[in-house]
This record gives sequence, structure tokens and C-alpha cells, in this order.
Amino acid sequence: MSRRRARRADQSGDQRTDKGTARRTAVPRPASAPGGAANAPANAAEDLYATHRFAAMPVSTPRASLPDNPRDALPMVLDDIAGLPAILDDAQTRPVVIPGSGRVVSTFVGRLPRRPRPLAQRLAVVVLAVCIVGSALFGVAPAALGGADAQQASPLQALSGAVVWRSGPGYFWYIAQNSDTLEGLAKRFKCQVGGIYELNGLLSGQELQEGKAYKIPTDPNYGMYYEPPSYVVKGGQYGTTVYAPTIWGSLAGLPPRGALCAPTPRGSGDNMGNYDLSSFDLKAPNWGAYWMRGFTWYHFGVDLDNPEGTPIHAAQAGEVIFAAWDTGGGGWSVKINNCNHLATAYGHMEKLLVKVHDMVHVGDVIGLEGSTGWSTGPHLHFSVQWDNLAVDPMLFFNESKYDITHFIPDGP
Repeated sequence: MSRRRARRADQSGDQRTDKGTARRTAVPRPASAPGGAANAPANAAEDLYATHRFAAMPVSTPRASLPDNPRDALPMVLDDIAGLPAILDDAQTRPVVIPGSGRVVSTFVGRLPRRPRPLAQRLAVVVLAVCIVGSALFGVAPAALGGADAQQASPLQALSGAVVWRSGPGYFWYIAQNSDTLEGLAKRFKCQVGGIYELNGLLSGQELQEGKAYKIPTDPNYGMYYEPPSYVVKGGQYGTTVYAPTIWGSLAGLPPRGALCAPTPRGSGDNMGNYDLSSFDLKAPNWGAYWMRGFTWYHFGVDLDNPEGTPIHAAQAGEVIFAAWDTGGGGWSVKINNCNHLATAYGHMEKLLVKVHDMVHVGDVIGLEGSTGWSTGPHLHFSVQWDNLAVDPMLFFNESKYDITHFIPDGP
């Protein structure tokens, strides 16, 4: 019996070698399970599995003990190659089909439960949604004015367009440019100066600053009668001279012994109306300058324009009681006590050439013209103060723009 099995194995090997093709081997069909038609899918898969050809499985050594029944020999062959046989097809592309029961088992166990969210998280989402809707309905976006005006006031105002509905007065943003003035903006945009002051929270006497964003009202009548409080110290009386770190805190009073003063004016008392103001003999502080703007309730002086670096002259003799940076918007500034209730102040200078307690004569150079502080271009802000309160400088120059911009020497 063992010789016959060995002979059969040798003949099978010779047959594979001679033909040069894979041996056709029928895969035994497993025993049919009871169930009849219910097992049709599994039987179909078995038929498909059985009709394919298997690749020739190399055997390391011929087994003389292979049984006659191929069904019994298959486990021995599989054990010898330690793996499943590969199914061959003409295109070598068909997958291995493994018979199964045909049933599909789902691993989905049903609707997943919602992840619980704390109450604080839900409230935060609601508040955020309300804020977004509210800002869209009642917010304000800067208007695109073109050119330099189209600059945005801040990243939060990055929406381009006109004013949208809001609960307060309508406005748009504007970036102050070189040589801009409050009255110039009011005229250009057909609005009130008081409206600009009110919307921006400015105090009387504060000026525009180049490059800074300001709100411009869209209502032409908004702020028509608004007059903000002054940032200047009020109630100053003529008494002891005070030297302070701010220009408005430095108070002109009785001069020290031996101080230089302006000519004694014609008049008496504390009331400015009792004096001949021309007798103070003030001289032009910025020679050959161009007249820019005058004194108003919101502008405490006159602006005289000359190129940057032009020498600035003392309008009259006196003691320097302030020479430093004015945090109130004047930049590098000087204040001179001219005696007899009178003081003169000079703002926005590029450089100071005097210091506190210096005595100056009329016409002395006290600094160089600049554009420091609240300024939109080189100019001199010239202020005259009576008992440390700003008054119109033109009252001391016979209301003449020529006299305040040109040096007029004293007659013989």
C-alpha cells in the first residue's frame, strides 16, 4: 500500500512537470448544513469557491503517507505550507472567497447619547450670539472717504461703508490730516464744531492731532449749541507767581524784584476793560507768518504759519515761568509773565531756547517753530492771558492781521 502511494505521488509530480501547467484540484465541498433554502447564500459561496483553480502548492518533501481520499490530504498540505492556498484565475485578480453563514452582524447599538453640557457653557453661547446680532444691528462702521480719509480708526472698525442704524447720533470716522482744523472739518462735512467736540469728548481748547481718528457727525445740526467745559484752570487771580510743571498751572502774578516787564499800560484795576490794551505794545511773535485761524470759545489763541524751524520771538519782555513739554496738547511750549496781569504763551515749538526764570526782552528768540503736541502741521499757537485766562490776542494788535504777523519797530 505504501509503495502504491509513493508511486502515485511521483506520477503526480511528473504530470505537473511535463504539462507545465497548474494541476486542477477540486476543493472538497463541506458537508451541507441542515436548513435547506436558508443556507443558499452559503452554498452559493461554496460553489464559487469550489469552481476556482488553486495554485500548485510546493511541498518540501513528497509525503508517502498521503491518504487516498483528497479530502483527508488537504489538511496535511495546508499544514505543510502553513497557510491557505491562493485561488488562481485567468486574470489573477479575483479575491479569495471564504464561505460564511451569510448573515450581517451590525455593531451599531443604537442612538448615541448627547454629551451633557454645563449651564454656564450654554449661557455663554447665547450671550455671544446676542452680542454678534446686536453689533451688526447697532454698530458703526467707518465711512470710506477715499484717499487718506479711508484709513480705519482701529481694527475693530474694519468694516467699510456708511453709518448704520444705532441708538445714538450717527457719525463716521475721519483721520486728521496735515493743516486740518476743527472749523475746516465742520465746513467740509457740513456739521457743527460743537458736534465734533461732543462726539469725541473733547474739552474746550483741545485741538486736533494729525493721524488721530475723530468722529464726524452726520446730522448737520447736532451739537449746534454745545459748548464743552474748558480744560484750562479757571478762576486764576493775579497774586503770587506759580511755577508749575504744566503751562496752565504756571500762574503769572507779581514779578520778582528786578524782573523785566512789558511797558506800564494805561489804565488801572483788575478789569481788562479798564486798560488801553495797545499800550502793552505787544510785537509779532512769528515774523512774516501766514495767518491761519483766530480766537474762539474752542481755540484759545491764534495760529500763525511759517516753515518749520522759523525763530519764535518774545512778544514782550518778562520772566519765563514755564518752558517744557505741555501735556495739555501744546507740545514744546513757553509761558512768559509780562507783568500787570498779562502773560503770553507760545506752543507747538520744535525746540526751546530758554528755561524757567530766564529774563527775556521783546523780540528775543525763545524757540523754533514746529508741530509738536495737538497739531496738524508746523505753526505757532500764540496765546495771550489776562490773570491766566485766555483772551483774544487780536485785541492787543488793533485787530490787524498784519500787525500780528509782521514785526513793527517802535517809532522815533
